[in-house]
Amino acid sequence: MLRDIYAIPEEEPRYKEGVLEVSNELDEIIQQIDLILITNKGDVLCMPEFGCNLGQYLFDTTYNKMQIKNIIMDQINGFIYLDGTYNVDVDVNFIQWKYNVAMVVDLNINNKKVASYLV
Repeated sequence: MLRDIYAIPEEEPRYKEGVLEVSNELDEIIQQIDLILITNKGDVLCMPEFGCNLGQYLFDTTYNKMQIKNIIMDQINGFIYLDGTYNVDVDVNFIQWKYNVAMVVDLNINNKKVASYLV
């Protein structure tokens, strides 16, 4: 049986109070993707290629949203075992305010948005 530490912060809409461990495959996949998206390459010992470096791409004009999506999907496909039960995809968009720019990564599993990440 699948078991892992429950690592969803209270601020997340999918947070479940009183839960200490993940015991279903979908929640485990989401947690693994969370980790990939917040990790910079080189931060994990003995895994120098693990992570997305999303903050680096925010102001780098040589990358467009399709290239960033491909970087994220390469990480997901390279580091998460997906047996075909779940169809995982991401959408990358930029939001521009008067003096600031942000990137939003939407995580879709089986064509349903399950999480959004603001960079």
